[in-house]
Amino acid sequence: METAMTPRTAMESALKDAITQHLRPKGFTGSLPHLRRRSDAQVCLISFQFFSAGGSFAVEVAECGPNGFNTSWGKHIPPQKMTAQDVPAPRPRLGSGDFPNGDHWFAFGPRNYEPDAEKLRAHQDYEALADDVLRLIESQAEPFWEQQLLART
Repeated sequence: METAMTPRTAMESALKDAITQHLRPKGFTGSLPHLRRRSDAQVCLISFQFFSAGGSFAVEVAECGPNGFNTSWGKHIPPQKMTAQDVPAPRPRLGSGDFPNGDHWFAFGPRNYEPDAEKLRAHQDYEALADDVLRLIESQAEPFWEQQLLART
């Protein structure tokens, strides 16, 4: 029996399509919610965080050196396992008007406890939000990763 589409699964589907079509060709690996792009100089990280009550998500970006990351308690996280959430700071959220400061959540529907919480929007609405994320990766994340690399070298 097939599970009915929910606003969250519709949003995840649009994000997965965007990842496949636009981020994979740019070298990103991993799967939703954690993506990474490795180079000889750094690992660029993207993590999607869905709000527990539904209806929105945040996109955090971070970076680390090419060999991974050592936590403050001494655990080594290899580059192929790194997530943005492993990096304590800086870890800005895409979409903030004050990027790399501030906070931003991408809204795709009402909270689970609000009326019409399970009502689907048009597929194009989810695609448009995924396109917004892609634009912000270009305009905010890419310059951030470059700046972090320059600061570390």
